[in-house]
Amino acid sequence: MKFTKKFFLIWLFLIAYSTMLANQLSDSFQIIPKPKKVEVFSEMGLEFGGLKSIQLNGDIERPVLGDILSLLPEESKYSGGKLILKILDDDSIPESPEGYVLIIFKGNVEIASRGEAGLFYGCQTLEQLLEDAREQGIPIPASKITDYPDYVYRSVHFDVKHHLDHIGYYYESIDRLARYKINSITWEFEDKLGYQTQPLIGAPQAISIDEMAALTKYAAARNIEITPLVQGLGHATFILKHQEYAYLREQESNRWAFCPLNEGTYQVLFDLYREAIEATPGSKYFHIGGDEVGQIGLCDRCKPTADEKGKFELNLYWLNRVSEFLIEQGRIPIFWGDMPFQYAGVWKYTRKEEDAPELWEAALIKLDEVIDRFPKEGIFMHWNYSTCRQPGNDRVLEWLTGNNLNTMVSIAANSGPAALFPFDDRTGKMSDRGLVAIQSALQLGFKKGIDGVLSTGWDDRSPHMETYWRGFIATAEYSWNTEGRNLDEYQLAYMQREFGPEASYSDLYLQLRDAAFFWETSLVREGNRMETTNALLKLPGIHHEAFHNVKGEKYSDIILDMPDLNNPGVWTKKYKVRLDEAENQIAIYKSTSQQLDELYKVSYRNHYHWKLFSVLNDFQITAPKLLLALKESDVENKLEREEGIASVKKALDDFDLAWTELKAVYGETRYISSPKKYVADRYYHYASQREDLTWMIQVEKLLHELVRDWANKN
Repeated sequence: MKFTKKFFLIWLFLIAYSTMLANQLSDSFQIIPKPKKVEVFSEMGLEFGGLKSIQLNGDIERPVLGDILSLLPEESKYSGGKLILKILDDDSIPESPEGYVLIIFKGNVEIASRGEAGLFYGCQTLEQLLEDAREQGIPIPASKITDYPDYVYRSVHFDVKHHLDHIGYYYESIDRLARYKINSITWEFEDKLGYQTQPLIGAPQAISIDEMAALTKYAAARNIEITPLVQGLGHATFILKHQEYAYLREQESNRWAFCPLNEGTYQVLFDLYREAIEATPGSKYFHIGGDEVGQIGLCDRCKPTADEKGKFELNLYWLNRVSEFLIEQGRIPIFWGDMPFQYAGVWKYTRKEEDAPELWEAALIKLDEVIDRFPKEGIFMHWNYSTCRQPGNDRVLEWLTGNNLNTMVSIAANSGPAALFPFDDRTGKMSDRGLVAIQSALQLGFKKGIDGVLSTGWDDRSPHMETYWRGFIATAEYSWNTEGRNLDEYQLAYMQREFGPEASYSDLYLQLRDAAFFWETSLVREGNRMETTNALLKLPGIHHEAFHNVKGEKYSDIILDMPDLNNPGVWTKKYKVRLDEAENQIAIYKSTSQQLDELYKVSYRNHYHWKLFSVLNDFQITAPKLLLALKESDVENKLEREEGIASVKKALDDFDLAWTELKAVYGETRYISSPKKYVADRYYHYASQREDLTWMIQVEKLLHELVRDWANKN
């Protein structure tokens, strides 16, 4: 009896001690993505600086390593402190070639995997552990990590249709993505690849084929495939904007879509495909786009087919032609999956909360009629940028997977109408977007048996690339381990991993998102900036090519009006709700500014992130400041009015300063203007209206002209 009690107490102690060690590892060390299984032992682990050399067991190459591990030699006089890498075909090793087992024990580390990709990822995990050990001055406990991904294809989207970043930023981004076990970049070239056979299409500032090939090889060494995306049937303005290609348009006056029955369409697209393949050597996939095609079945060639068999027949013809070509070239085609459901009349119900069973019943009949004509080797990429819990979305995934169609899902890294900060949090105005949507969609997709994902970073409003990263990293987290951390735990891990252990999480991103929302809407009478742009483009006498010459005084009924000083107080009353929110944003700005300054100081890395967000914060607050200055002027007292008008002029000066600083910080990583020879690709996208960053301030340019005239007259 005494022995049993003593044994029981020892057993309890060991459990408590083991739990304490496990908690220490989870609290002090934050690995992204969260590993599948972590076991912690009571023996000696590893001090930072304890590793002295790398030992490669078997016929394997030394993987590309991070900043810490890359300093280790392969030979050393030290007997201890070894990092041992080995390939094993053993039941103890995860079946995935990207899986690994990492053991830390008595100052040594062993990483085993079935493939070199797994060794690479095991080293990325170790690099993160060593980073935390160094920054916190604590040893890594003796432990065993068994890890492997849920999704096989984990891609993020680089969309360069409206801007290019410096080439160095792309190389840095590849390193950053590899750190979080992302294994693909879907690179939407459009006109930013230097095509040789169709040189008119490639922009003057385009990345050359040789440079892109070098970047692809750099990525491949870090287990990242670059999947090219070249838009085809629709979204073709980057080609059809040129008059020389006007004969390929479905409608002469519309540059959006190719004619699918014009053989010249395929001559041009296949030329682009060949060179995009040349620019991405060794890659497996090729994304052909194919979404949002409405303007077909209208020309003389297509109308008879559309009238007899329907427009979707034309879509299928195009899809099969380009898919067959790519398969011949050794690439697996990926295409957006919305058009079949558009054809069947139920696409809008994939994102609505209400169900429409009677419509789906008819739709499934239509879809079953054409299912045999879908490219069997191709991959349907189903996009939905919400939480994906709508009944219709579930019906789509069930239909695709139930018919054994190759399926991937697409989510959004940066969602909502944001040109500044992303609308990517889980409370407030965009509660079904961003992080909660990424987590929810990836959990659902994995349960449906889907193992491929693309996290989009659309350039429609061309926000700075840095604003996508929290979403990209969340994609890395939940595509690797769908049932890992909850969102609060992820936020903490994200801050530590990206910036260091002293960078604590607060409501900062949520506050900045709300500030961006107010900036989007504050200076226009109704709607947001993009809607205002579209409204201007519909006015008589305005067309895309001349939009940058629009004058404020002619279109003052769309942007905010000025106070009528003959009727003081009327303007203030009219915009009371907006002015109250401006006051609120000024108060919040004081807090966010302090937080950004503090985060810059305490961060161990990625200082540019906070530098960028600081100038964006200083920029967005110029709109509330201007509104409140106008309010100060909207008074009867002459002296107070004069002081208010002086505040208005200062607000305009503050804007000029903030704008100058924003351009300077943007310019550190991206080109902020296009060459003079660039042919504009103007359509409804917000960022397509200008060839420099001034697309961001179209509303200010219109409004400030009126404000200056008003202030000078009064």
